Amino acid sequence: MDVRTFPDALKAIMAQRGWTQAGLARELGVSQTWVSHVSRGLRDTTTARATALLARVGWEVRMSPATEEPVERREFLVAAASVFVPSTKKNPYQDPDYVSTLAESLARNRYESGGIPLASRALSHVKNVDKMAGISGSRLQSAVSEMAYQATLVLYDAGKLAHAERTGMLALELAHRAADTGAEAHALESLSRVALYRGDAARAIMYARRGLNLPDLPPSRAASLAMRLGRSLARIPENSVAARDTLDRALNVGGLSPFTEAAIVGDVAIGLSRLGRYDEAGALLRRAADDIGEYSPLFRAQYIGRQVQTAIKASDPGLAADRIALLTRAVPFVSSARVNKRVADILRESAKWKKIPEVREARHHLEMVSSESPIS
Repeated sequence: MDVRTFPDALKAIMAQRGWTQAGLARELGVSQTWVSHVSRGLRDTTTARATALLARVGWEVRMSPATEEPVERREFLVAAASVFVPSTKKNPYQDPDYVSTLAESLARNRYESGGIPLASRALSHVKNVDKMAGISGSRLQSAVSEMAYQATLVLYDAGKLAHAERTGMLALELAHRAADTGAEAHALESLSRVALYRGDAARAIMYARRGLNLPDLPPSRAASLAMRLGRSLARIPENSVAARDTLDRALNVGGLSPFTEAAIVGDVAIGLSRLGRYDEAGALLRRAADDIGEYSPLFRAQYIGRQVQTAIKASDPGLAADRIALLTRAVPFVSSARVNKRVADILRESAKWKKIPEVREARHHLEMVSSESPIS
């Protein structure tokens, strides 16, 4: 069954599976309104998003030269005709390209909206992988490891830490079987992240050091693991000097993409705040929040929240009020257990200044949006 447009693909999938618009929306992880508008041609999407969404339901996009007279095309039908077809794999999770698309989709959607809306989808992917009799072949093992890594980060951001740790261990096992050191570094970085969030600094240090001992790490992996090690060391007072040196090492890694560099800057700043370097941390957090905004509303909200907490630690109510006001505008766009916890922590920590007019007003506005549903 071949169809030529994305709206027709959505209609064909619903007919094939016997799904309503609401059912298809659940499977795709979008709203029913979105399905309704796209299937009626009232809303367009990009090729990349169409490919990622169709992969979730076992369909794929094929590109071929147009052989007929030009016809009206949507933005994602540019120089070729797109054909939307069911995947030829009986089990799509045995297709490395399909699994890689799932990983990319989890990452992109987490950056945009946070982990809570994606948690059930991530758990479903992991469950489907667990059902497979065996995952053989290094290419498939690497792809599933990367998907499990992205699922780990989704579950971590959604506050499902036990599931996150288990999924991170799956990612690590598959990366090791595939002899894929890059995927192994990813898995160890995620496990270090989860362990630190759970308050186990010693375990977080162990995972980060294991990652840094891997051979031939690309700059992005080396920087991320050094940052994780530095932040974990910063939790133990007697390791403060080593923590500072390690954070500096992460900050000075070159050859990073703009997104990765902004994320490293922001996370290094969090470690510096833990070490009491509030002025330096505040400046880096501002830079990170500004630079990463175009890539990830989730990361921006996190770094602004950290700016607030750094200002509170530095006893600067004016800066705290200013950053709370900025955080108020960022919170409604993401759905993240970590952001929700940070907002609750900020409201509690800033309560000592609620008699200061600008802080009182900023806190009031933050309280108003903290219970609202994120924008879809």
